[in-house]
Amino acid sequence: MSTVLETSGFLRRETMSQGFEDNFAPYSSGERLDESVGQVVRYARITREEPSRETKHKPKVLRRLEGFLVELQANEARVAFVEKGQTILYDLPASQLRHAGIEIRNQPFQMDEIEMEAEDGGWIVGYRFISLAKPSDAYIESLNFDEERKRKRDLILKEFGKTQS
Repeated sequence: MSTVLETSGFLRRETMSQGFEDNFAPYSSGERLDESVGQVVRYARITREEPSRETKHKPKVLRRLEGFLVELQANEARVAFVEKGQTILYDLPASQLRHAGIEIRNQPFQMDEIEMEAEDGGWIVGYRFISLAKPSDAYIESLNFDEERKRKRDLILKEFGKTQS
């Protein structure tokens, strides 16, 4: 801010910072003094820059869901999203998940619902998939049951495997 003080014929200029234009707004306290006293308050003009291409077309995340792959077929994939403690099954195009590297059963991923401004000024809304684990991180382990474990398993399935009505 730049201040100009005029006192009885002497002109004194104090500059506190650079970058101010010669536009000014006179300021008066409304008091009458014997000597001529005046202050000029200078201000910087705000210039708005056009957003760069990178920030203008950067996607904005509207909603983020985490889930895992349940089943992958040729054209469709069944996934499960976990939101607020509930599991929601959903069918998605399999090609989108394959492009993101999501191919193994129970592989966790993140789905973002995004929007971004197109070059022609329109809006694009879509989904972005991000794998949270590589397919090589998963492994399937088979358990060999001996006779005693098979008996216990059958007993548990017999007791708790019934549908409740």
